[in-house]
Amino acid sequence: MKNIKSFQKEIFHCRTKLKKDRKKFWENNNKNFCKNVVEILRSCELPKDWKTYVVVSNFLSDKEILPFDYNSWSNVNLVAATKKQGFEIMVFINRSRAEFLSRPAIVPLILHEIQHIRQAANNPKKFISATLNDEVAKSFEEDAEKHIRFLSDEFRKEAVLESVLYCYDIGSWNYASKMANFFYKERENIYSGGYDKDMTDSEFNLFQKAKREKKINLFIDYFCASLLGGKKYV
Repeated sequence: MKNIKSFQKEIFHCRTKLKKDRKKFWENNNKNFCKNVVEILRSCELPKDWKTYVVVSNFLSDKEILPFDYNSWSNVNLVAATKKQGFEIMVFINRSRAEFLSRPAIVPLILHEIQHIRQAANNPKKFISATLNDEVAKSFEEDAEKHIRFLSDEFRKEAVLESVLYCYDIGSWNYASKMANFFYKERENIYSGGYDKDMTDSEFNLFQKAKREKKINLFIDYFCASLLGGKKYV
C-alpha cells in the first residue's frame, strides 16, 4: 500500500483533536468521506484486467442504521467473471458504519475489503461459494483480517476510539457501550465469523471504568498516552 506512512502520521493530528471540537471533526470527516475512500483505494494495488466499481452509500431503511448495528456491514460482490460478460467486481462501503471516521481510521476497513476484491479475482467460483458455505466464508474473513495486521496497531486504535466517541456524542453512554460491546464481544463471531476482536481487554476495562466514573476523557487519555509512548496528553 502506497502512502501508508503519510496516513499513519495523520493519526497523531486526529487523536489530539478528540478532546476539542469533535462536532466539527465529525462533520469534516463526513464531508471528505468519499474522497478519502477513493484516495485509499488508489493507493492500493487492485487486480489487473478487472474492473472494480465502488459504491459508497447507506441502505434504505425505515430507521437509522447506527455504527454498531448488524446491518452496518460493507461488502464485495462478484458482478461477472467470463470473457463475454467481462471481469467485474463491486465493493460497497457502508456510510452508516464509517462516514464519521477520519482517513486513517477507515484504512483498516478499506484494506479488509480490498483483500476480498483480490479473493474474488483469484478464485471467483470459490468466492461465490462463500455465500452458501459458512466455513468458506469464515476462511475468507480470516484471510482478510490477516492482511490488515501488518498495519501499525494505531490504525485499529484510532478506528476504535473515534467509533466509541462518535457513538458517545450522538447517544451518550448507551450508544458508546453498544459500540464497545460490538468491538469486544460481538465482532469476532458476527456473520460467518473469522474476524479479529477489535478491542483489547485493557481497552474495554478502561472504557468500563470511564463509564462508571462518567468521565469519557479517561478513555481518550488512555489512547493518547498510548500514541505518545505513555506520556500524559494535555
